[in-house]
Amino acid sequence: MDEGYRVDLELEINNEAMQSLQDSFCKANDIYVMCVGKTQGQITSFSGTKPEEEFVDRNFSSELRREILDSFVDGNVENVVERYGTEDYLLYRGVAIRGLEGKCQGVWLCFGIARDRLPDTEILPSEMRTTTTEDFDKSIALIETLTKHYFAEKIKNHALQVKLSDERQAETEIESRLKKNEIMTDILRLMESDNSFFEVASDILVEAGHYVDCTNTAILQINSDGINADMICEWCAEGAEPLQPVFQKVPILSLPFMNGKPYTISSDAVLPELFEVFFIKYGIKAAIFLPINVNDSAEMYLCFISRNQERKWSVEDLRFANDTKRIIGTVLVKKITTNSLASSYSALEAILQNAGYGVVVADLATREFLYNNDTFIRMFSNEVDRLAIEEIIFDKRYTLSEINGYSANGSGKWFDISIASIEWVDGRQVRLLTFYDTTDLRIYQKKVEKQAQEDILTGLYNRQACEKDIAMEFHVATKLGKEFAVLMLDLDDFASVNEGLGYQVGDDLLEYIAHSINDISYIKNKCYRVGGDEFAVIVDHANIDNLDMVIKRIMNLFANPWILNGQEYYCTVSMGCVKGPSDVTDSSAILTRLNIALHGAKNKGKNRFEFYDANSDAVVAEKVKMEQAMRKAVEDDCKEFEVYYQPIMEFVNGIPTCCGAEALVRWNSPEYGLVLPDQFISQAEQLKLINSIGQHVLLEAAKSCKHWNDFGHPEYKVNVNLSVVQLTQSDFLDKLDMVLKQTAIDPQNLTLEVTESLAINDMERMIKLLDAIRAKGCRVALDDFGTGYSSLNYIRTMPLDTIKIDRAFVSDMNSDHFSEVFVKTISELADSLDVDVCVEGVEFDKQVDMIGKFSVNLAQGFFFDKPLTKEDFEKKYL
Repeated sequence: MDEGYRVDLELEINNEAMQSLQDSFCKANDIYVMCVGKTQGQITSFSGTKPEEEFVDRNFSSELRREILDSFVDGNVENVVERYGTEDYLLYRGVAIRGLEGKCQGVWLCFGIARDRLPDTEILPSEMRTTTTEDFDKSIALIETLTKHYFAEKIKNHALQVKLSDERQAETEIESRLKKNEIMTDILRLMESDNSFFEVASDILVEAGHYVDCTNTAILQINSDGINADMICEWCAEGAEPLQPVFQKVPILSLPFMNGKPYTISSDAVLPELFEVFFIKYGIKAAIFLPINVNDSAEMYLCFISRNQERKWSVEDLRFANDTKRIIGTVLVKKITTNSLASSYSALEAILQNAGYGVVVADLATREFLYNNDTFIRMFSNEVDRLAIEEIIFDKRYTLSEINGYSANGSGKWFDISIASIEWVDGRQVRLLTFYDTTDLRIYQKKVEKQAQEDILTGLYNRQACEKDIAMEFHVATKLGKEFAVLMLDLDDFASVNEGLGYQVGDDLLEYIAHSINDISYIKNKCYRVGGDEFAVIVDHANIDNLDMVIKRIMNLFANPWILNGQEYYCTVSMGCVKGPSDVTDSSAILTRLNIALHGAKNKGKNRFEFYDANSDAVVAEKVKMEQAMRKAVEDDCKEFEVYYQPIMEFVNGIPTCCGAEALVRWNSPEYGLVLPDQFISQAEQLKLINSIGQHVLLEAAKSCKHWNDFGHPEYKVNVNLSVVQLTQSDFLDKLDMVLKQTAIDPQNLTLEVTESLAINDMERMIKLLDAIRAKGCRVALDDFGTGYSSLNYIRTMPLDTIKIDRAFVSDMNSDHFSEVFVKTISELADSLDVDVCVEGVEFDKQVDMIGKFSVNLAQGFFFDKPLTKEDFEKKYL
């Protein structure tokens, strides 16, 4: 606790002592004094009668009090300021209350009435105290001296208390470490026991329960039916109620932690619904659940349970629990090996022959089948499919654990394939493959996808399909260096058609218009119904030269009446157009620009066409409108700003595995829809709104990561981007402290990303700030390395844990030799400095193959996954 915090605490907690001191001082010196904190507001109340207080309030305005309070700045040597009012006999002073480093924590506001300056004509209320100018100045000097000594003594006493507390804590930690070593020694001795696993495990639970000081320790075992679980042994603290009698043949579906993942759940954790139901049912307040694996499968679970009492697990508790789990797992494997508990080959074969999936065991060295069941033979009875699948089975290049969506061309079926290396009965390494027929699921998914992207009335694709196709065309056109265009059409006054002629006529007219537009050359199947009477058209890069003709054909359609059932109906159209990519950085910006262009056409009289113009009045008006909407969103506690999470993959033995995520903000505006960062972040920085948005993202990301850590993934980390504006705020470290305390996240699991541009103007200050961030236990990543002002000196000078190489170098690795060499050089340099390297923007398998050759251990990009909502991320990776 620093001295500034200590002074704040003294002002906040000991205000009774401050009040008593103030009352005595005011009475003895015939002046009026009040204490106001810089952040807490008024600390003490008025010392005097009600008429006196009313007189002071009339003559000592709140504006003058605020002016005095704001005149004190941190680090300034000035401790007393003087201000003047409307009358010469009214005296005003402010005396600063500072910490040791000169930080202003509060102010004594002083008011006096100088009787030596009081005019004869001025009559004061009889209750008012008066002083002289000389005595007032002496009183102020005394307040300054008392304040310095009072708080200096408080800080000194607190420092001594902290030192004493640290010494006591060190003694406690040593005692705890000795106790742990003694208990762990006793547990290790049990490993050599000839007793049964049940007996050894029961003895271990006793020792572990006493050390962790919980109410129950237990081992749950999954039954052979794979449906239920039993508690096979348990230790209870004295007076605690045993759980073993009720934990017999408990359905696994009712045990939410039984999914092969570890869980560390403290009493203050926010529980998912299934866990909440489970905890309430058994009266559990906190728990640690750790899977005990045998042959890579979770057969048992070690449980540390606290019932009927709140508990927050410490890091030491978790380490001890994991050590205990490993010992029990070792004992279990040893007993299984000793007692030959493995199932017989004949029994296993009988099971596999009746399985609903195909099974193959193959020797890659000899290219022979060691085993395959009848289901596999039926699945690949077609000769073409059989030859193709044998290529996969015996191809050493297929090292992924799963191949999802394999298409068998001969039969037209789809399969998901799992691949694993196992040890055969004779000790040789072989490959085990399982084949699952997913044809029916694929057909159903395609049907659902088609329905989800199709407009029922017109048969055209809908807005969802339109946005998807715009994103695809944007990607292709960007790669090829070509242009494409998107048109947005809105039928003018279409509501009058529905109201005047009926909705059936309106629907028929919409259907007729849709097919007429879709049949125009160069449009076929690129027309979409995106709203009630709104349509969009994509003119792709291959047909961009025919854009003018497409526009004329569409406008000509509406120049003549539409004929339905022999009747003529007149309907005009307003249309906007946007070309891309040009200066568009993201496909989502195209729809925003289209709306602006369309509104421009409508505002100019309808029945006309407009290109998007960045300098138009409509764009300026839209920018002002968006600023207002953003201010409103921030004032509403930033609820509209949602945090998405893009998985970060760690390469373990060449296989990418999720190790956390980067937090990315999205503005889900009721008016503008989902707005991406490049469309509002720079504006938020200019409007000074980024501090509130950034703090919101930091807090939500830390909460999410803490939840992931508690519910099965203690290794997951979250990366949060920091704006230049955030880092220049003097209270940033205080806000970071608040997030760490509020979420109780392990600081090692929070990575703060900064860009190299932050260090250009003030490297010394940036290094000091990053050192302070790392001193709190958080990690620091240098984002977008390789762009702008990149310098290798930054890697050497700045305190970093991770270097993130910009996506531009990754995307060009296939064609640009410099990009490939750059990634290779930086990864090797970082490896020698023991710094992680993460490559961004990975989109193709070739890029994965190339970075696999370098010292790169982290990657992210659309090849692995897009940014996901918190709910979608947890469904997929938790």
